[in-house]
Amino acid sequence: MDTIAATPDKKSQQGRLFSWRLARGLLISVAALATLAGGLYTVENLRGRRAWENCRRDLELKGAVFDWNTRIPPPVPDDQNFFGAPDMADWFAGRQTNDFVRRLDDPRTHSISFNGTNLVQTQADAREYLEWSDQFLPDFDQIRSALKRPCARIECDYGQPTTVVAPNFFTIRNLAQTLAQRTHSFFLLNEPEKALREVTLLHDFCRILECPPTGKPITLVAAMINVAITGLYVETIAEGLRLRTWQEQQLIELERQLAEIHLEKSIAETLVDEPMFTLRTLETSSRAELVNLFVGARADSGIWPVVLKYSPQGWLYQYMVVHARLNEKFTEGFDAANQTVAPRKIDEAGRIMYQTAQHRFPYTFFASWAIPNWLKAVQKFAANQTMANEAAVACALERHRLLHGELPQTLDALVPQLIEKLPHDLIDGTPLKYQRIAADQFLLYSIGWNETDDDGIPSKNVDDGDWVWGSPLKR
Repeated sequence: MDTIAATPDKKSQQGRLFSWRLARGLLISVAALATLAGGLYTVENLRGRRAWENCRRDLELKGAVFDWNTRIPPPVPDDQNFFGAPDMADWFAGRQTNDFVRRLDDPRTHSISFNGTNLVQTQADAREYLEWSDQFLPDFDQIRSALKRPCARIECDYGQPTTVVAPNFFTIRNLAQTLAQRTHSFFLLNEPEKALREVTLLHDFCRILECPPTGKPITLVAAMINVAITGLYVETIAEGLRLRTWQEQQLIELERQLAEIHLEKSIAETLVDEPMFTLRTLETSSRAELVNLFVGARADSGIWPVVLKYSPQGWLYQYMVVHARLNEKFTEGFDAANQTVAPRKIDEAGRIMYQTAQHRFPYTFFASWAIPNWLKAVQKFAANQTMANEAAVACALERHRLLHGELPQTLDALVPQLIEKLPHDLIDGTPLKYQRIAADQFLLYSIGWNETDDDGIPSKNVDDGDWVWGSPLKR
């Protein structure tokens, strides 16, 4: 009986011993894994920090600036600040909706087009649209008054890139479309002076997107709004030339305005500012803030938000190297001083950017969220700046036709009486291509993104064919 009674107790002791050994083994394994993870974190953090410090040192020797404080614009008095004027900050700063943008919202406004699809097509349509949009004349005058102020600084917290407020795209878009549609209406009514007044406001408004007087910081959003509005402005001028509405005095003023367009300045600043936005954010934000910023609504799905939240800091430093080197590649293809771009270098940088975003390695896991599409941005800049340059030449050609009854044989005949200086082709720095087809018809074009003279055959897309004056680009 004693032997039988001892058997369960012995089994119980053996069970406890096994459980203890199992628990000890698990604890040792967990400790080993924790030690291994800690070692991995330490190694990756040291390696990443060293890689970033070396990269930063190299880029600074080449002239790069990484001090965010150099991008913070100094305060300006309200009476010198466009955004300090009544209503301007409410209308044109931030992403919030406002009464002005809602009042501008109209189907006829958004239908602005110069290829036959415009809802305003007859003189009756034009009068009806102008009668409706006359309600904004006091607002337009208010904007004109605010534009007399030399500075445009949105009041916000510039201490961190994430708290910098961008211009309000929706209000600016609706304002630009309304002004363009009103200009179109005045074309239909053959009232060029009134058309010039509206298109001039469209031109002048772009100044605030360039952040005068310092020109910084310019977000990619602001730079691309400027590019888009400039494109609409040039298309509006082109319609007036096509309809032969503009007269000598308006053409002189339009040439002056077009000569002021230098989109390369904004793009150059953005190439400095936008990477610094990302790099500064990665250095100073918490992991939760980074997840919210770069992943947002996707934060509860997939593995990458988890990786972003718990990965070693060294991986973020390694990504900063990737980001900075990619930006260097794009910068190499863009020469703001000489107003030229090198499409092959930009395309190569775009290819590297695409491959980086596709390969989900630890150092590049959120490249698709954080790296702007510089390829498309530079292409759109180059195309719209080219159209602005061609518009200036087209205005001078129209003045020559009005004065002499025919177009010149060469563009050299325009200088200096009708245009102070002929703009060059942004792609290769050579003169724009010009052919006189008839006494009142001409062909004017850039060799375009493919860097090949296609004899004036227009592009089907922005990256093929020539950029021909008067031919719309699909972008």
